[in-house]
Amino acid sequence: MILIAVSCNDGIDPITKVDPGVDETAPVVKIVTPTEGTAIKVFEDVTSINIKIEVTDDIEIADISIFMDGSKITGFNSFNDYRRALEEYTYNNLVDGDHVLKVTATDIEGKTTTSEVNFSKQPPYTPLFDGEVLYMPFDGDYRDLIGFKIADEVGSPGFAGSGYAGTNAYKGATDSYLTFPTDGLKSNEFSAAFWYKVSGDPDRAGILVAGADENRTQGFRLFREGSATEQRIKLNVGTGTGESWNNGGVIDVTAGEWVHVAFTISQTETKIYFNGVEVNSATLDAPIDWTGVGPLTIGSGGETFSYWDHKSDNSDFDELRIFNKALSQSDIQIMINSYSPYVPQYAGESFYMPFDHGYIDLIGGRAAEVSGSPEITDQSYVGDGAYLGAADSYLTYPADGLMSNQFSTTFWYKVNSSPDRAGILVIGNDTPENRKQGIRIFREGSGTEQRIKLNVGTGTGESWNDGGIIDVTAGEWVQVAVTISDTESKIYFNGVEVNSATLAAPIDWTGCNTFTIASGAPSFTYWNHLSDSSVIDELRFYNKALSPEEVVQIVGGSYTPPYFGSTLYMPFDGTYTNKVTNTDGTEVGTPSFAGESVLGTDAYLGATDSYISYPIANLFTDEFSGAFWYKVNATPDRAGILTVAPPRVNDTDDRNSGFRLFREGSATEQRIKLQVGNGGDVWNDGDVIDVTAGEWVHIAFTVSTTTTQIYFNGVAVANSGSLGSTPISWAGCTDLSIGSGAPNFIGWGHLSDSSEIDELYLFDHVLTTEEIQAIMNNN
Repeated sequence: MILIAVSCNDGIDPITKVDPGVDETAPVVKIVTPTEGTAIKVFEDVTSINIKIEVTDDIEIADISIFMDGSKITGFNSFNDYRRALEEYTYNNLVDGDHVLKVTATDIEGKTTTSEVNFSKQPPYTPLFDGEVLYMPFDGDYRDLIGFKIADEVGSPGFAGSGYAGTNAYKGATDSYLTFPTDGLKSNEFSAAFWYKVSGDPDRAGILVAGADENRTQGFRLFREGSATEQRIKLNVGTGTGESWNNGGVIDVTAGEWVHVAFTISQTETKIYFNGVEVNSATLDAPIDWTGVGPLTIGSGGETFSYWDHKSDNSDFDELRIFNKALSQSDIQIMINSYSPYVPQYAGESFYMPFDHGYIDLIGGRAAEVSGSPEITDQSYVGDGAYLGAADSYLTYPADGLMSNQFSTTFWYKVNSSPDRAGILVIGNDTPENRKQGIRIFREGSGTEQRIKLNVGTGTGESWNDGGIIDVTAGEWVQVAVTISDTESKIYFNGVEVNSATLAAPIDWTGCNTFTIASGAPSFTYWNHLSDSSVIDELRFYNKALSPEEVVQIVGGSYTPPYFGSTLYMPFDGTYTNKVTNTDGTEVGTPSFAGESVLGTDAYLGATDSYISYPIANLFTDEFSGAFWYKVNATPDRAGILTVAPPRVNDTDDRNSGFRLFREGSATEQRIKLQVGNGGDVWNDGDVIDVTAGEWVHIAFTVSTTTTQIYFNGVAVANSGSLGSTPISWAGCTDLSIGSGAPNFIGWGHLSDSSEIDELYLFDHVLTTEEIQAIMNNN
């Protein structure tokens, strides 16, 4: 009877006295399994899942319901312990996808609590990396997701509760470890990789061991030794008649951080890597000998390497992978990057090679092919490494997915002038000396300066951009950007455009297959554009023509538009070219140059019946401004300076649209005036310039939607003009006249101006006084 009483009460909590009928709290619901974020991976398309829950209440549980993805799958209403229910249920219809498990509990007073977890059933794992033969993520079990076998447990190993990746990680314990068959894992070349949070207690342990009895001439032993503050990871490999020792590197225990550990065994050498960086290597007299080697031991020295106290490891392991090849550093870095994939930072970014631990494109997730012996140098612009070129050395990378009608590239560059010319980034077809396809970025020059140039193939022809010069002697990093649109190419240094060139057609990629980095090989080796010994960092490609603003963003810093953000800038240094758009004005008559200037080499000099005409498209809006230096000539006594006007009607000026900036006066003084047409006639009488002084005066004017203002030498004059509520009209206006009122503002004799004009700017917005003064002081 005593036994029966004990059995009947098994699993029931001791009864605590409560006030009958006083229900103070709702039930407490805990979902024991599955846990939040669990990922179930099995071979079956449909599988089962064991659901465990715990519900407690201060008075009495009345009902528990379990829902899968919104549908009720089971319920409970009878409980051995009416205040604490431990229930299990096996759900047999779990399919691939994301799932929500919800548990609702109600007490006898009607109070209800709901708890839910999100988990997923995922398709069977497909190996992600070449040569991968085992993958244990330790997400709640010890299963290899490739072979789908489960490791055997010795002692009581456990889980850490969280991991570097996924939902969990292996947690070592005293006298505890895993064993796994080595069938299918043995090969002449072997590698393993995992994330590791080292424990310094005990002060030594086995990590991964595969041996034959206690004989170190077969198999391998990865283990640790040290103190509570640092642990050295070592590797021993048996080669049949002998053994090889690799003394590895030290992990800081006190940091408490996850470290990616990898080791590789080729037929001649072993290497150990921490976080993708090689820390030590050792030679092998012969390949690894697997004779008599039994199971793989995980988390201990196990049966074959427990001597010297290399017993169980209390450290955390995650994401264990084994390979049937000797991984390269690039292979390891790609694996590390897969845990934290690079997200493109810039619009159109299609390729990013930072050169930190190898020659890897972080967007494409693959490594470049290496020719010759380039290096990764720690003298980088940012990050842990940069490309350092060498003779007969370069990288190649497949062009698939990287070729588009518009293309840009950016990189930081520290030029080496030896040799005196080299290819930097080249892709062409294999036809000798055919530049009608692909692109060629290269350098030429001397020991003191190197010019960066660009050649673009357009199918039936080619386009040359002579770029700009880098001072070799400065020894400085320069950010080089190259942009190629359908019609134009541009080269920038440190965010500043140094040259542009037109394209008769978009880039022709016919026959182009491979990008070459740091050489002209193989399609542009003629003219001695061979390997580049310079340093390159942060190489990026884009499937668009970057804007000037985007180029500056990539350099790092705020964008300052060229020429103060003007729509027109004519410095008159021997041409009538608008530097903003690189287009020329049209000469009418015989305008000329003054032979002197405020800034630059020359200035505009007017002449009788002469001026410059320029289309107004994209120059102005309802609000605009102008600024220029002016040395007035009072002969004739009046003239147009800047005018935009519609055609004359019946030999009469139409001043209802456009604007007219002009002068009137005598031989000693000239008044600068402004008239704006807004359907009416708005006048600003400006102010007077002293002709006899013979000095340059800086003139600026602004037109908003409501008023006009004229400035002399950065100071607003007393007069202004009010537009009321009606902004300027551009009806019928097509061209700007510089240096005359002709052809449409001539009714009062405001013809050609014989004065000098320099540094002419136009803007599509209203300048502030500070902006006008900044433009004026730019000399």
